[in-house]
Amino acid sequence: MNLFRQFSFLKSFLYLLSILFFVSGCTNSANKVVDKKPVLEIKNQVQYAKGFALFSENGKTRVVVYNPWEKGKELASFVLVKEHPAKGEIQIPLNRVAVFSVTQLNAMERLGLLNAVVGVSDVKYIRNKEIQRRYLAHQLTQMAVEGNFFVEKILEVHPQALFYSPYQGSASLSPALASVQAVPFMDFLESDPLGRAEWIKFTAAFFGKEKEADSIFNQIATKYLALKKLAAVAKERPTVFSGKYYGGQWYVPGGESYIATLFHDAGAYYLWRDVRKQGAFPLDFETVFHKAGNADYWRIMGSYGEKASYQALGSENPLYEKFKAFKLNHVIYCSAESGYFEKGSLEPQILLADLIKVFHPQLLPEYQPEYYKILK
Repeated sequence: MNLFRQFSFLKSFLYLLSILFFVSGCTNSANKVVDKKPVLEIKNQVQYAKGFALFSENGKTRVVVYNPWEKGKELASFVLVKEHPAKGEIQIPLNRVAVFSVTQLNAMERLGLLNAVVGVSDVKYIRNKEIQRRYLAHQLTQMAVEGNFFVEKILEVHPQALFYSPYQGSASLSPALASVQAVPFMDFLESDPLGRAEWIKFTAAFFGKEKEADSIFNQIATKYLALKKLAAVAKERPTVFSGKYYGGQWYVPGGESYIATLFHDAGAYYLWRDVRKQGAFPLDFETVFHKAGNADYWRIMGSYGEKASYQALGSENPLYEKFKAFKLNHVIYCSAESGYFEKGSLEPQILLADLIKVFHPQLLPEYQPEYYKILK
């Protein structure tokens, strides 16, 4: 009898213990914090740019910059929040930034954000009048010259973020600037003209100006695509080449480059269109002349100022006079003083219209070019 009672007691005890474990297990499961992977959703459609993307991550914005030197990898990413940022997150909108790219300064002007700029690089090359005024009024600081960062000035002003263009394959600054948030801005690597212009969305994300950027870009894209469609009806495609001979080499834009895309969209036949390169590649003079000696048009950039002429071009190198495009006065010239390097990336529709006017003037009879013009 005692043995039976002991067995019954043990059985009851095990039963109660199993219930306690079950209840405890349910309670722990309900309260346990489960690590979840971030839910990435496209926040803002990036249609043409290849170098960045915008995502919504658990209610926050993630900006991703892709590595152009290692395909398929990220160069940098940033989580942007409007309030209560966690460690490693950036609270937006930013209001004190350093900007080392003139094309991004142009984007910020279009978005009404120049007052947020507290630092720039290479002031003497910046044509923006408001930036020059603020610099002379000591409202912003020159923080770098020709790629050399002024560490003490940067640390003294300590901007919330420093936007710069990395040419060395790295998204970080020098160790001395480890406390400064570095943000790579790489519109210059886009081969699609609309891709470069779309980087205005990248800038806007850090200042809460997404709607304004979308509106600006949509207007640009609508005009560009309409002009591209207009040029596509041209029955003939004149041949064109680009660049000049310098230092013993002629750097020719690849067939997948920015300028090659503009030539194609403007209804021209770029002579190196089949070279699958986005950047320029070097050739000797003889090779270029052999292929382009009889081309219809020749595109160049220059700093001749008011002295721009065929005489000035010919005096630079007498061999230029042998090109058919030179003989026919078919040199397409863009002056460095035109503001091309600052404003051109956000005005691809104007660049395209300029080239269409050159190649197919009958398609835009009343149009007055702004950047690209036939050299007089």
